[in-house]
Amino acid sequence: MKKNRRTCDVPDATIHRLPLYLEKLKLLQAIGVEDVSSRQLAESLDIKASQLRHDFHYFGGFSRPGRPYQVNKLVPALEQIIGISEPQPTAIVGAGHLGQALANYQNLEMHGFPVQGIFDVNPKLIGLEIRGQPVLDMDEIETVIGREGIRIAILTVPATAAQAVTDRLVAAGVVGIFNFAPTDLKVPEGVIVRNERLAVGIMSLSFKVNCAVKAARKKASKPDGE
Repeated sequence: MKKNRRTCDVPDATIHRLPLYLEKLKLLQAIGVEDVSSRQLAESLDIKASQLRHDFHYFGGFSRPGRPYQVNKLVPALEQIIGISEPQPTAIVGAGHLGQALANYQNLEMHGFPVQGIFDVNPKLIGLEIRGQPVLDMDEIETVIGREGIRIAILTVPATAAQAVTDRLVAAGVVGIFNFAPTDLKVPEGVIVRNERLAVGIMSLSFKVNCAVKAARKKASKPDGE
């Protein structure tokens, strides 16, 4: 694969599609598919083949024009680009209901993000084991992050505690935060935050559902033939 020298200068939309390509390719790999065309792969994801080829062009294209992609070569290439060719040790900060659910989510480890530390301040939760991983006191967070080489953290703490926890994570060496707290975080340059707003997401879904319901009612109210 001929690598593009500007592999980090890629549009967000393309970055968000890369895991979808990888997930689909792994499914094909699991059932023994060796080659797949851009059209076949794109149609399976309900996008245009030209869009897929444009996305892949940022990283060298992966194949010659007119030739199919070799699945067994494309999977590790995408894993390397995404940054999961080697496991990325991950911490979960906040062991409430959401934190526990994420810690129990086996796909995190399957996709290259093994949880190497779960932390909380609640004495009732400290010591609780989740898939063999004990919930640790926040006082241990700097030690564990340094020892395990953790660079990614998932934040599920209350909004009031989020910034203080973020400051500690950044000081300890974390450079990527997946933020479930309903607040914006201030981080220094070089630290990346991905905000996941559950309430915002479901309200956006509600908007689209309402539009779909109104469209269906409007269509149903029209006389036949219109």
